[in-house]
Amino acid sequence: MINRFIAIALLLICTAEYAMGQNCCAPAVPQQGIAGETTALPHVLEIGLHYEYLCAREKYCGSDKIDDPVNTEADWKRTTLTASYGFMPGFSGSLILPYLQKAKSKDNLGSPTPFEWTSSGLGDMVCIVRYSPLKRSFVNFREISIGLGVKIPTGSTDEGMLLPQELQPGTGSWDYHWSLSYYQGFETVDFFVSGTYILTSAYDDYKFGNQFSYLASASIHLKEKLDLSLGLSGMIRRRDTENGVDVAMTGRHQLWLTPGIQYQAIPGKLRLQTYFEMPIYQHFNEEQLGSAYNLRLTAVYSLPLKKSSADDE
Repeated sequence: MINRFIAIALLLICTAEYAMGQNCCAPAVPQQGIAGETTALPHVLEIGLHYEYLCAREKYCGSDKIDDPVNTEADWKRTTLTASYGFMPGFSGSLILPYLQKAKSKDNLGSPTPFEWTSSGLGDMVCIVRYSPLKRSFVNFREISIGLGVKIPTGSTDEGMLLPQELQPGTGSWDYHWSLSYYQGFETVDFFVSGTYILTSAYDDYKFGNQFSYLASASIHLKEKLDLSLGLSGMIRRRDTENGVDVAMTGRHQLWLTPGIQYQAIPGKLRLQTYFEMPIYQHFNEEQLGSAYNLRLTAVYSLPLKKSSADDE
């Protein structure tokens, strides 16, 4: 009986060490595409509902796939509510509120039932303001947008003592966003380029690495209601630190090919979008879990709160 208790205790200790020390298995979370990188049209409220499925499989070291004897897997589901409003031409604000469901698993010493860590709950809210010196309107299809934002630690950070930091719904830290984007629209095709830098802060002596995300895409207008898009989206994340010391198995650079479809279900009111992100380049510091694919489904409803924009001209 004593030996059995000792064995159970050792197993719990090993499990805790594995869970708390391993921050290598979080699927990448691209920053673009949720609230958009352009300002909302003046006096228009845009309400969006976004569903993302982020799937991570196969271990990497550097850019090379390696054997993973415990078959580690991670799956994140993120449902996000967004609201953006154009206060005046060239100036808007956005709120982003996510609900997350996270899971990570690995084989359990030959048992048919794997170890699994899960969490769910509201994540950290993000507030963003955007300014454009080129004021986009219903007839002007060009814009430069500058964005400033702050991530507020509204998500829980204590869902379970065996959960590593990346599986908690929130990070506990105040983070700061800077973004710059350029949009050019034509009759048959649109072009979009953007970059977002996130400066993170520490919580309980743990600090997630600063992150830079970038996106370049083109959309072709096939019909009045249907667009097809193709883009490249990437993310560079520095190493995490704990007590000022770099954390092993953190830090990465990933690049995805991103085809998409946009359908104007109600022209000028409701647009539906689907994006599929397929990794084409992945490089990690030490051993980490790579992205298999990301899927995003989006519905955005635009509600004009002013009948005419003439007062803004």
